[in-house]
Amino acid sequence: MTKPTLTREQAWGWEELMVVAAFRYCLGRQTYMPGVCVEWIVKMWPEFSKGNRQLIKRDLEEAFRDDDRQRAAGDKYRTLGHDCDRAEWEKVRALWNQPGKVVE
Repeated sequence: MTKPTLTREQAWGWEELMVVAAFRYCLGRQTYMPGVCVEWIVKMWPEFSKGNRQLIKRDLEEAFRDDDRQRAAGDKYRTLGHDCDRAEWEKVRALWNQPGKVVE
């Protein structure tokens, strides 16, 4: 039996809505979920629409700014979770922060 092939819209929803939903859901999580999401985002980054890459970049940079403020204030609960979760999100951030790397 052959497996069905999904269209892009069937797999990721209308205008890649599931890309945004998965990213935003995982951004506030802790433990294994950020790692799983980060691995998927890094792998699939070139496949995402320009608009979704810009949205992820904008939202993640905002989350890092919030997390930095919370760290400075000594807050126990922070936007990016524990240090291990923040380290995972740094892998996504590296997609546009690498020297010589241009991201739309």
